[in-house]
Amino acid sequence: MPRLVLLVLLFAFQAEAFVSDWIPFEQVRGHITIPVTLNGIRTTAILDSGSSGNGIAKAFLIQNEGSYGYGRAINMRGVYGVQRVRLVEGIDVGIFGARMTMGELMPMSLGQHGFLVGLPFFENYIVQIDYPNNRLRIASRESMNLKKVANVKMKISKASSHPLVKVNLNDEYKTWLTLDTGNSGGIFLKRFDAERFDWLERFGYEDTLGKGVTGKVNEMDTFNLPTLELGPFELENVVVTVPDEGVETNIGRDRSNVWRRELNNTKSSGLLGYDVLRHFVVTMDFKRKLLHFEAAE
Repeated sequence: MPRLVLLVLLFAFQAEAFVSDWIPFEQVRGHITIPVTLNGIRTTAILDSGSSGNGIAKAFLIQNEGSYGYGRAINMRGVYGVQRVRLVEGIDVGIFGARMTMGELMPMSLGQHGFLVGLPFFENYIVQIDYPNNRLRIASRESMNLKKVANVKMKISKASSHPLVKVNLNDEYKTWLTLDTGNSGGIFLKRFDAERFDWLERFGYEDTLGKGVTGKVNEMDTFNLPTLELGPFELENVVVTVPDEGVETNIGRDRSNVWRRELNNTKSSGLLGYDVLRHFVVTMDFKRKLLHFEAAE
Protein backbone atom coordinates (compact mmCIF):
# COMPACT_ATOMS: atom_id res chain seq x y z
CA MET A 1 0.00 0.00 0.00
CA PRO A 2 1.42 3.45 -0.88
CA ARG A 3 2.17 5.55 2.18
CA LEU A 4 2.95 9.22 2.57
CA VAL A 5 6.52 8.33 3.42
CA LEU A 6 6.88 7.92 -0.34
CA LEU A 7 6.68 11.69 -0.73
CA VAL A 8 10.37 11.69 -1.54
CA LEU A 9 9.39 10.42 -4.99
CA LEU A 10 7.50 13.62 -5.60
CA PHE A 11 10.69 15.64 -5.66
CA ALA A 12 12.50 13.42 -8.21
CA PHE A 13 15.80 13.32 -6.38
CA GLN A 14 18.52 11.31 -8.09
CA ALA A 15 21.05 11.05 -5.24
CA GLU A 16 20.69 9.53 -1.81
CA ALA A 17 21.39 12.84 -0.09
CA PHE A 18 18.72 15.46 -0.73
CA VAL A 19 16.93 18.45 0.74
CA SER A 20 13.61 19.40 -0.83
CA ASP A 21 12.53 22.90 -1.72
CA TRP A 22 10.49 24.73 0.88
CA ILE A 23 6.81 23.87 0.66
CA PRO A 24 4.37 26.57 1.84
CA PHE A 25 1.55 25.73 4.22
CA GLU A 26 -1.25 27.58 5.97
CA GLN A 27 -1.87 27.68 9.69
CA VAL A 28 -5.59 27.28 10.31
CA ARG A 29 -6.67 27.47 13.96
CA GLY A 30 -3.37 26.02 15.10
CA HIS A 31 -3.14 23.33 12.43
CA ILE A 32 -0.59 22.96 9.63
CA THR A 33 -2.68 22.55 6.48
CA ILE A 34 -1.73 21.78 2.88
CA PRO A 35 -3.90 21.46 -0.26
CA VAL A 36 -4.83 17.94 -1.39
CA THR A 37 -7.36 16.25 -3.64
CA LEU A 38 -9.39 13.18 -2.68
CA ASN A 39 -10.81 11.35 -5.70
CA GLY A 40 -10.29 14.58 -7.61
CA ILE A 41 -12.09 16.77 -5.07
CA ARG A 42 -10.10 19.68 -3.65
CA THR A 43 -9.75 19.91 0.11
CA THR A 44 -7.05 20.40 2.75
CA ALA A 45 -4.99 18.06 4.93
CA ILE A 46 -3.67 18.45 8.48
CA LEU A 47 -0.12 17.35 9.39
CA ASP A 48 -0.39 15.46 12.66
CA SER A 49 2.63 13.77 14.27
CA GLY A 50 0.38 12.68 17.13
CA SER A 51 -1.67 10.34 14.93
CA SER A 52 -0.36 6.81 14.44
CA GLY A 53 -1.84 6.62 10.93
CA ASN A 54 -3.43 8.63 8.14
CA GLY A 55 -7.06 9.70 8.32
CA ILE A 56 -9.96 10.77 6.14
CA ALA A 57 -12.87 13.00 7.12
CA LYS A 58 -16.18 11.34 7.94
CA ALA A 59 -17.91 14.24 6.18
CA PHE A 60 -16.10 13.40 2.92
CA LEU A 61 -17.11 9.74 3.22
CA ILE A 62 -20.77 10.66 3.71
CA GLN A 63 -20.78 13.05 0.75
CA ASN A 64 -18.96 10.62 -1.57
CA GLU A 65 -20.46 7.27 -0.59
CA GLY A 66 -19.76 4.53 -3.13
CA SER A 67 -16.45 5.95 -4.38
CA TYR A 68 -14.31 3.90 -1.98
CA GLY A 69 -14.22 0.58 -0.14
CA TYR A 70 -13.73 -0.69 3.39
CA GLY A 71 -11.06 -2.95 4.87
CA ARG A 72 -10.40 -4.37 8.31
CA ALA A 73 -11.83 -2.98 11.54
CA ILE A 74 -9.64 -1.43 14.25
CA ASN A 75 -10.04 0.37 17.56
CA MET A 76 -9.20 4.03 16.88
CA ARG A 77 -7.93 5.67 20.05
CA GLY A 78 -8.19 9.44 20.41
CA VAL A 79 -7.36 11.63 23.39
CA TYR A 80 -10.91 11.01 24.58
CA GLY A 81 -12.34 7.55 24.14
CA VAL A 82 -11.91 4.64 21.73
CA GLN A 83 -14.03 4.08 18.64
CA ARG A 84 -14.39 0.94 16.54
CA VAL A 85 -13.98 1.87 12.86
CA ARG A 86 -13.44 0.15 9.53
CA LEU A 87 -10.45 1.39 7.56
CA VAL A 88 -11.16 3.05 4.24
CA GLU A 89 -9.56 1.71 1.05
CA GLY A 90 -9.12 2.94 -2.51
CA ILE A 91 -8.92 6.72 -2.14
CA ASP A 92 -7.06 8.56 -4.92
CA VAL A 93 -4.95 11.15 -3.08
CA GLY A 94 -3.33 14.10 -4.86
CA ILE A 95 -0.64 15.76 -2.75
CA PHE A 96 2.41 17.91 -3.58
CA GLY A 97 1.75 17.50 -7.31
CA ALA A 98 1.56 13.69 -7.33
CA ARG A 99 -1.30 11.20 -7.13
CA MET A 100 -1.46 7.81 -5.44
CA THR A 101 -4.12 5.34 -4.38
CA MET A 102 -4.15 4.96 -0.61
CA GLY A 103 -5.77 2.62 1.87
CA GLU A 104 -5.95 1.89 5.59
CA LEU A 105 -7.30 5.39 6.24
CA MET A 106 -9.02 6.00 9.56
CA PRO A 107 -12.42 7.77 9.44
CA MET A 108 -12.11 10.88 11.62
CA SER A 109 -13.87 14.09 12.62
CA LEU A 110 -11.64 16.71 10.96
CA GLY A 111 -13.83 19.80 10.89
CA GLN A 112 -13.40 21.69 7.63
CA HIS A 113 -10.49 19.49 6.49
CA GLY A 114 -10.70 16.34 4.39
CA PHE A 115 -7.52 14.44 5.20
CA LEU A 116 -4.98 13.87 7.96
CA VAL A 117 -1.30 13.12 7.35
CA GLY A 118 -0.09 11.11 10.32
CA LEU A 119 3.05 9.66 11.81
CA PRO A 120 4.13 7.63 8.71
CA PHE A 121 5.06 10.92 7.01
CA PHE A 122 7.49 11.79 9.81
CA GLU A 123 9.17 8.43 10.32
CA ASN A 124 11.39 7.92 7.28
CA TYR A 125 13.01 11.31 6.69
CA ILE A 126 14.14 14.43 8.47
CA VAL A 127 11.20 16.84 8.55
CA GLN A 128 11.78 20.55 9.11
CA ILE A 129 8.83 22.80 9.96
CA ASP A 130 9.41 26.56 9.89
CA TYR A 131 6.38 27.74 11.84
CA PRO A 132 7.11 31.51 11.74
CA ASN A 133 7.42 31.48 7.94
CA ASN A 134 4.67 28.93 7.21
CA ARG A 135 6.81 26.47 5.28
CA LEU A 136 8.23 22.95 5.57
CA ARG A 137 10.67 20.65 3.80
CA ILE A 138 11.98 17.10 4.01
CA ALA A 139 15.54 15.80 3.78
CA SER A 140 17.42 12.53 3.76
CA ARG A 141 19.43 11.62 6.82
CA GLU A 142 22.59 11.70 4.68
CA SER A 143 22.08 15.40 3.99
CA MET A 144 21.99 16.67 7.58
CA ASN A 145 24.08 15.80 10.65
CA LEU A 146 21.33 16.51 13.11
CA LYS A 147 23.19 14.72 15.90
CA LYS A 148 25.65 17.61 16.17
CA VAL A 149 22.98 20.26 16.69
CA ALA A 150 20.13 18.43 18.47
CA ASN A 151 19.18 20.52 21.52
CA VAL A 152 15.92 19.03 22.85
CA LYS A 153 15.82 15.58 24.46
CA MET A 154 13.62 13.16 22.57
CA LYS A 155 12.63 9.49 22.70
CA ILE A 156 9.98 7.21 21.23
CA SER A 157 7.24 5.82 23.45
CA LYS A 158 7.19 2.03 23.62
CA ALA A 159 3.53 2.27 24.59
CA SER A 160 2.35 4.24 21.54
CA SER A 161 5.34 4.70 19.15
CA HIS A 162 4.80 8.45 19.40
CA PRO A 163 7.68 10.95 19.71
CA LEU A 164 8.21 12.31 23.23
CA VAL A 165 10.09 15.45 24.28
CA LYS A 166 11.55 16.32 27.69
CA VAL A 167 10.13 19.45 29.34
CA ASN A 168 10.42 21.24 32.67
CA LEU A 169 7.06 22.66 33.77
CA ASN A 170 7.32 25.70 36.02
CA ASP A 171 10.61 24.36 37.43
CA GLU A 172 8.49 21.91 39.44
CA TYR A 173 7.86 18.96 37.14
CA LYS A 174 10.27 17.41 34.65
CA THR A 175 8.40 15.03 32.38
CA TRP A 176 7.83 13.80 28.80
CA LEU A 177 5.17 15.14 26.44
CA THR A 178 4.08 13.85 23.03
CA LEU A 179 5.28 16.11 20.21
CA ASP A 180 1.93 16.63 18.52
CA THR A 181 1.77 18.91 15.47
CA GLY A 182 -1.96 18.18 15.34
CA ASN A 183 -2.66 19.66 18.78
CA SER A 184 -3.86 23.22 18.24
CA GLY A 185 -3.30 24.22 21.87
CA GLY A 186 -0.16 24.72 23.95
CA ILE A 187 0.12 21.86 26.44
CA PHE A 188 -2.50 19.24 27.19
CA LEU A 189 -1.77 17.66 30.57
CA LYS A 190 -3.26 14.93 32.70
CA ARG A 191 -5.41 16.48 35.42
CA PHE A 192 -3.69 14.46 38.14
CA ASP A 193 -0.39 16.22 37.47
CA ALA A 194 -1.94 19.70 37.54
CA GLU A 195 -3.75 18.95 40.80
CA ARG A 196 -0.78 17.47 42.64
CA PHE A 197 1.11 20.75 42.12
CA ASP A 198 -2.05 22.74 42.90
CA TRP A 199 -1.66 24.67 39.65
CA LEU A 200 -5.40 25.06 39.01
CA GLU A 201 -5.92 26.87 42.30
CA ARG A 202 -2.63 28.78 42.26
CA PHE A 203 -2.94 30.16 38.75
CA GLY A 204 -6.72 30.20 38.23
CA TYR A 205 -8.53 28.51 35.35
CA GLU A 206 -11.33 28.90 32.82
CA ASP A 207 -13.86 26.35 31.57
CA THR A 208 -13.44 25.39 27.91
CA LEU A 209 -14.57 22.67 25.49
CA GLY A 210 -12.45 20.25 23.46
CA LYS A 211 -13.17 17.88 20.57
CA GLY A 212 -10.99 15.02 19.33
CA VAL A 213 -10.80 12.92 16.15
CA THR A 214 -13.49 10.57 17.45
CA GLY A 215 -15.89 13.52 17.50
CA LYS A 216 -16.49 13.41 21.24
CA VAL A 217 -16.80 16.83 22.94
CA ASN A 218 -15.55 17.18 26.52
CA GLU A 219 -15.30 19.90 29.12
CA MET A 220 -11.80 21.09 30.02
CA ASP A 221 -10.07 23.57 32.31
CA THR A 222 -7.43 25.96 30.97
CA PHE A 223 -4.81 28.01 32.82
CA ASN A 224 -1.52 29.81 32.14
CA LEU A 225 1.63 28.14 33.44
CA PRO A 226 4.30 30.75 34.39
CA THR A 227 7.27 28.97 32.74
CA LEU A 228 8.14 26.12 30.41
CA GLU A 229 11.70 24.96 29.76
CA LEU A 230 12.25 23.17 26.46
CA GLY A 231 15.89 22.37 25.74
CA PRO A 232 17.78 25.68 25.92
CA PHE A 233 14.60 27.77 25.70
CA GLU A 234 12.25 29.14 28.34
CA LEU A 235 8.73 30.31 27.52
CA GLU A 236 6.44 32.26 29.81
CA ASN A 237 2.66 32.13 30.38
CA VAL A 238 2.16 28.93 28.42
CA VAL A 239 -1.46 27.85 27.93
CA VAL A 240 -2.16 24.50 29.64
CA THR A 241 -5.38 22.51 29.27
CA VAL A 242 -6.50 19.61 31.47
CA PRO A 243 -9.64 17.46 31.21
CA ASP A 244 -12.51 18.31 33.52
CA GLU A 245 -12.73 16.44 36.79
CA GLY A 246 -13.82 12.84 36.23
CA VAL A 247 -13.16 12.87 32.46
CA GLU A 248 -10.85 10.04 31.39
CA THR A 249 -8.27 10.34 28.61
CA ASN A 250 -5.99 7.94 26.77
CA ILE A 251 -2.82 9.94 27.47
CA GLY A 252 -0.03 7.56 28.53
CA ARG A 253 -2.10 4.38 28.22
CA ASP A 254 -0.53 1.12 27.05
CA ARG A 255 -1.25 0.02 23.47
CA SER A 256 1.47 -2.60 23.19
CA ASN A 257 2.77 -5.78 24.81
CA VAL A 258 6.06 -4.49 26.18
CA TRP A 259 7.11 -4.98 29.80
CA ARG A 260 5.50 -2.70 32.40
CA ARG A 261 8.91 -1.47 33.56
CA GLU A 262 9.64 -0.22 30.03
CA LEU A 263 6.25 1.46 29.78
CA ASN A 264 6.78 3.41 32.98
CA ASN A 265 9.93 4.90 31.45
CA THR A 266 8.31 5.87 28.16
CA LYS A 267 4.84 7.10 29.02
CA SER A 268 3.61 10.51 27.98
CA SER A 269 2.19 12.95 30.53
CA GLY A 270 0.42 14.96 27.85
CA LEU A 271 0.76 16.76 24.52
CA LEU A 272 3.02 19.58 23.31
CA GLY A 273 1.24 21.51 20.56
CA TYR A 274 1.00 24.48 18.26
CA ASP A 275 0.94 27.31 20.80
CA VAL A 276 4.46 26.32 21.85
CA LEU A 277 5.78 25.08 18.49
CA ARG A 278 4.71 28.24 16.61
CA HIS A 279 7.71 30.14 18.00
CA PHE A 280 10.29 27.82 16.42
CA VAL A 281 11.82 26.20 13.38
CA VAL A 282 11.52 22.53 14.37
CA THR A 283 13.80 19.94 12.75
CA MET A 284 13.00 16.34 13.65
CA ASP A 285 14.41 12.90 12.95
CA PHE A 286 12.04 10.51 14.68
CA LYS A 287 13.92 7.35 13.70
CA ARG A 288 17.17 8.50 15.30
CA LYS A 289 15.41 10.36 18.13
CA LEU A 290 17.02 13.69 17.27
CA LEU A 291 15.34 17.06 17.63
CA HIS A 292 16.47 20.65 17.08
CA PHE A 293 14.56 23.81 17.94
CA GLU A 294 15.61 27.20 16.61
CA ALA A 295 13.97 30.37 17.85
CA ALA A 296 12.45 32.72 15.28
CA GLU A 297 14.52 35.85 14.65
